[in-house]
Amino acid sequence: MSDANGINSRRVALKALISIEKEHSYANLALPHFLNDSNLSAADKSLVTEIVYGSIRMRGTYDRIIDTVSNRPVQDLDLEVREVLRMGAHQLLNMRVASHAAVDTAVTLTKQEINQSSSGFVNAILRKISKFDFDQWITNLGFTDKLDQLSIQYSHPRWILESYFKRLGDIIRVEEECIANNRNPKVCVIGWPGQATQSELLESNESFVPAPWVDSGVEITGDPAEISAIRGLRASVQDQGSFLVSKAFADIPIQEDGFWLDMCAGPGGKSALLDRWAGERNINFIANEIAPHRAKLVQRSTNKIVISDGLNPAFKESSFTRILIDAPCSGLGALRRRPDARWRKKENEIQGLVEIQKGLLRSATKLIKVGGVLGYVTCSPHPLETIENVKWFLEGNPDFIQIPVVNFFPVEMNLPDSPNVQLWPGVHGTDGMFLAVFQRVAK
Repeated sequence: MSDANGINSRRVALKALISIEKEHSYANLALPHFLNDSNLSAADKSLVTEIVYGSIRMRGTYDRIIDTVSNRPVQDLDLEVREVLRMGAHQLLNMRVASHAAVDTAVTLTKQEINQSSSGFVNAILRKISKFDFDQWITNLGFTDKLDQLSIQYSHPRWILESYFKRLGDIIRVEEECIANNRNPKVCVIGWPGQATQSELLESNESFVPAPWVDSGVEITGDPAEISAIRGLRASVQDQGSFLVSKAFADIPIQEDGFWLDMCAGPGGKSALLDRWAGERNINFIANEIAPHRAKLVQRSTNKIVISDGLNPAFKESSFTRILIDAPCSGLGALRRRPDARWRKKENEIQGLVEIQKGLLRSATKLIKVGGVLGYVTCSPHPLETIENVKWFLEGNPDFIQIPVVNFFPVEMNLPDSPNVQLWPGVHGTDGMFLAVFQRVAK
């Protein structure tokens, strides 16, 4: 359906934004339902996606700007008015939309979808915002130090940037990660071992290109569900970083290998790989998942599933030669994929996640055989969830040693010489996956 003046596209965007905020739903899960229920063209759906993702991702910056020109704080405004102002600000400051079009459509939507009385306020605020471009607004807002500037300019909570700086020690690198987090990531489809090859996936669509780091992967455009290998459960959408940490863990040599466990298997991407790599070596594999609804997702990739709590797992001691803990974490390494995650995660939640991570590591120590390896993975670079947990584990478990893993990643990645591997969106183009591997050397 044609949307000549863009009002229908913006109406879908506004309804999606209001719903996401009211229902506390995730944008990447909620938005497709609104798009599928619309009669918009592919181009108009792309416009909706950019407005929704951009308005959510950059809302920290936009709220600061709105507060500057409004006599009412953003948080005191009605939710619906807040969202129409945020999407108006995004079009004015970060999209190639004419000022009059951004303002006029916002006013029209306010009249049609909210109320007549708020339209004058929306008109006044957006016209004030339109007086300066984005860079001028950043200068106008002012900042206390470089981290504060990055927090405002790239719309990141300061505590997240502080955690990046603790790992990186370089403000320029922190900015590179901010830039990467604000770009829409490429969608990668990876063939499952022995079931789908890169060549087959490339033949699915002439616009697909090889994935840089995974020789069974492709970067795609369009709907992944249209790919026959995905429909046939022979491939899946998966970040390259997720594949790389799984492959490195599986490739670490041990003398006697006999039984693998994916301790936190949902939603199943890593289990799909581990199950097939284990099968190629005639090794048994089990996927463990605590949540029944996530276990159903794992069933798409393997039928070797046990539902139990990883903190109190349903397995005998010393049962496994290889255990992967893809631990629940803050997800700070995947902010580019989930535009709302930076606002949902709170600094005071990190310690609770760390306690779960430590509990899973404790459980795994009881299950791993002497000579076996334990892989610890997070999608986060936060020091408490990564290097500090490694330090804690080694200090408390003298019967384990750490196995350096950098040599099990592509040499072209030029990873630093470190026992752990931390991938970064701004350097490697992957999610920010962390991997540490420990080997049990004594009982």
